[in-house]
Amino acid sequence: MARPKLLYLTSAQSRRDLPALTEATSLVLGILSRDFEISLAIVGAVSRSDLNAIRSDLGVMRVTGGFDWRPDDSPVDDRLKPLVGATNGKPTVSARLLAAVQRRSGDSDSVVIDSLEAAPYLPVGIPGHTVCFLQNLMSQSPELQGGLLKRRRRSKAKEAELHCLQRMDRVFATSEMQSDLFALGLPLGKLVDQASLTQRGAPIPISSGFSGTRMRIGYYGYLADESNLASLRWFLENVWDTIRDAIPGLEFHIVGGDSTAAVKQLAARFQDVTLHRDSKEQLLLELGCRVVVEPLLYENHIEAKLLNAMSRGIPVVTAREAVSRSHWVIHDAASVSDSPTHMVLSLKRLLSEATLWQAMSDRARKAAEQVQAYHEVAHSIRRFVLQSKQ
Repeated sequence: MARPKLLYLTSAQSRRDLPALTEATSLVLGILSRDFEISLAIVGAVSRSDLNAIRSDLGVMRVTGGFDWRPDDSPVDDRLKPLVGATNGKPTVSARLLAAVQRRSGDSDSVVIDSLEAAPYLPVGIPGHTVCFLQNLMSQSPELQGGLLKRRRRSKAKEAELHCLQRMDRVFATSEMQSDLFALGLPLGKLVDQASLTQRGAPIPISSGFSGTRMRIGYYGYLADESNLASLRWFLENVWDTIRDAIPGLEFHIVGGDSTAAVKQLAARFQDVTLHRDSKEQLLLELGCRVVVEPLLYENHIEAKLLNAMSRGIPVVTAREAVSRSHWVIHDAASVSDSPTHMVLSLKRLLSEATLWQAMSDRARKAAEQVQAYHEVAHSIRRFVLQSKQ
C-alpha cells in the first residue's frame, strides 16, 4: 500500500556554524517519514551537500532549496515582509523554489509548514490539510523587545504572524507556547489537538536513585511485534549469558503486553529471566531495575522507544546500529555499544558504579525533557493528517 504524500516547508538556520535544520525539524521529519512520502522544500541558504545529507538521514523522498537570488524573483507580500529576512536575506520569493513547491503540491495529500518565513511559498490547490508546526514566534524574539522602533516592528510581526496562522487548518505547538498563541489572537478552533490544548498529565515516575535499584536489567516493549522480539532474542543469545555469568545474582526482567508463545519459549530458555504479564512500563521502576536495555536493531520507531526509556531516569544501553538509524542525536545520554562484548562491559559498569549510573541517569532525563514536547507534536501531526485521509 502506497504511503500518503506530504509536502513539508521549512527554512534553513541562518548561522553557518549550526546544522541546516533545527533539531525539532529534524526530529519531526524523521518521525513523519515513517508513515509519509515526504517532499521537503527549504527556504534560505543551504548547500547541495546539506540537501543530500537531509535526504539520506531523515528518510525524505525529495528535497529542494538553496537557490540563488535571480532577477525574476518577486517581492514578498507586504503583509508577510516582517516574517522574511532572517534566513532568506532578501524580502523576495525565489521563483525557482516557488515553482518546485507548486509542482509538488498537486501530488501531495497535505502540507506542513514549520517556519513562518516559508509562508510565502504556501501552495494553492492542496487537496488535503494545511498544517503549521510552530516552533517560535518572531514577534517574541529578543531582537524585537524594547524601544519605540522595536515595538512598531514587533506589532507588524504580530499582525503578519496572525495573518499567516489564520490561513492554516490547524496549528500545532508545544504547551509552553499556548499563552503566546492565545495572546496573538489565534482562534481556539485552530488549536484542537491534545498536544497544544491539554494540560500536562501526571508527572512521569522516575528512578529514585542508584541506592533504590537492585541488580536487575529491564526490557520493555510490545511483545507481539516481530521486530521487538528479534532485538530481544539478539540480546538474550549474544549478551545475557555472558553478563549473567560475570555478575552472580543478576536478573533480567521482560515487561510488555501481548506476550506470544514465541516470547514465552524464548524467555524459558535462559536462567534468571522473568517474563511479566503486566504491560505497564512503570513496572521497571517498581522492580528496581538498575539498567534498561534497548538493542533496537530491527525496530523502526527508535526515537519513541529511546525517549520512553530515558525519561524514566534509568540508564539506557543500546546498540550503535540503532543510534545510526535514529533521527535524534542523543550524544552521551545513553550508553551506545558497538558489539555484544562492548555491551557487556557497559552493563557491568552501570550495574556497579554509582557515580557513573547517576551521571547517565541525569543526562538521559535531561535529553528526554528537551525533545519530549516536539516528539508529542510530531505524533499529533501524524494522527491528524492520517485521520484527514479516512
